[in-house]
Amino acid sequence: MLTQIDFYDKDTVKNILGCLSVKPDRIVFIYDSEIKDKNRFVCLESCFKKHLPNIIFEIRPVDINDVIMIYKTVIDVIDTYSRDGRCVMDITGGSELMTVAGAKAAIETKTKMLYSDIIEGRIINVEDKADFIPAETLTLDDYVEAKCAVFIGNSHDAPDESRFGAILDMCEYIFSHLKEWRVTCSYIQQAMASTPKSDVDLRSVLYFKTKGGHKVSPDIKMLEKFQELGFIKDLYVSEKHIVFSFKSEKYKSYLINFGVWLELFVYIHAIKTGEFSDVRLGAMVDWDIFDDKSVPGNEIDVVFTDASMPVFVSCKLTEATTSAINELVIERKRIGGWFSKAIIVTFSNDKKENSGVYKRAKELGVEMLDKNDIMSGEFGKRLVSAVREHDLVSLKWKKF
Repeated sequence: MLTQIDFYDKDTVKNILGCLSVKPDRIVFIYDSEIKDKNRFVCLESCFKKHLPNIIFEIRPVDINDVIMIYKTVIDVIDTYSRDGRCVMDITGGSELMTVAGAKAAIETKTKMLYSDIIEGRIINVEDKADFIPAETLTLDDYVEAKCAVFIGNSHDAPDESRFGAILDMCEYIFSHLKEWRVTCSYIQQAMASTPKSDVDLRSVLYFKTKGGHKVSPDIKMLEKFQELGFIKDLYVSEKHIVFSFKSEKYKSYLINFGVWLELFVYIHAIKTGEFSDVRLGAMVDWDIFDDKSVPGNEIDVVFTDASMPVFVSCKLTEATTSAINELVIERKRIGGWFSKAIIVTFSNDKKENSGVYKRAKELGVEMLDKNDIMSGEFGKRLVSAVREHDLVSLKWKKF
């Protein structure tokens, strides 16, 4: 029987990657006794058992400032479980003193020490870097479940793959006529404001008056484009009225949401690159599964994994703001910790102009793709580059 010793860490990936890769029969987590909420270990065990249903899960508290106590706890685990098998130790997580005490115990007992090289995607033998195994591929659900959270649906229904081409064509038109889209979207929102969600028929006067007395009407050419690409049907426009039907409730939700088209654009390109896995649109997260309330705490515009690392993308069909960047950083840290990546896609020239917002994004380790990237005709390629060239190692030495 193989027993693996781990030191509990605030970074989720450090807690789960080594165990799911080595696949031991028993895992013993040594943790800071100041951690009072034991639900985190319930969730961690649940994450493990989803992949390793027969795993034995144990936890041992220690004073993380007491090297002798940590050392003795590790020695006790090794002595107890080496009798009916062998032990290995993963020193990736935990505090510095845990690493010192664990290494001392491992060296004295000739216990194999492992380290999760998260960036390179492998689990290595500390004493022989040529001795390694490939790291397991993690999913977004693994990260979220280990954090005692859960995905509770999506703010937008993802499109069928058969419609990717039509959506990208519509995105191209909208991005080239953004002023007209803003007015048209506002008109549709007002026209459908008091209708049930299931109502897919728009029948309205051609003009609305705003509180300021201005007339608001849709751009007819844009509506004709929506009909041409199969999002609406039966478009009829007279001097005073307009009538059409949405092809579905899903398309209705797209046409009453100004910014969703950039989210769809990024989502489709992320899938079409073939480089990423577990791509999700408008993922909503409930951060506490133990409070008996299903309440979304965050909505992530687009999220996917790249070599087991979660990548969080915020989409703004406007200029980016510092608050949007800060929110993205919080989402990234909360789910993925240090070993995750964040990208903001904004319909602005912030990167080209080296604006203050762009500089702030770089300071916080957030990659930016702007209007130039969106309209380049090779957005998928640039998205892959933004993810792959995001240097987590160099970020360790930046001033935050």
